[in-house]
Amino acid sequence: MIYVKLDDLIWQHRTSAEDIVKQTGLGSSTISKLRNSKNKNISLNTLNKLCGYFNCAISDLLEYTPD
Repeated sequence: MIYVKLDDLIWQHRTSAEDIVKQTGLGSSTISKLRNSKNKNISLNTLNKLCGYFNCAISDLLEYTPD
């Protein structure tokens, strides 16, 4: 299973979903789905924007654990 660690990054960087939306141009519904683990298909563009915003690697944003 792949876990999206967006809430962890938001907390660590002391930012908000609103700030992410404003700075990245991603939709608020996209951010909400990622935070609630309801988005099964994350585009490379979305990952790129989030990694750029947080200045992090994909491994900081996503975590794989075997089922």
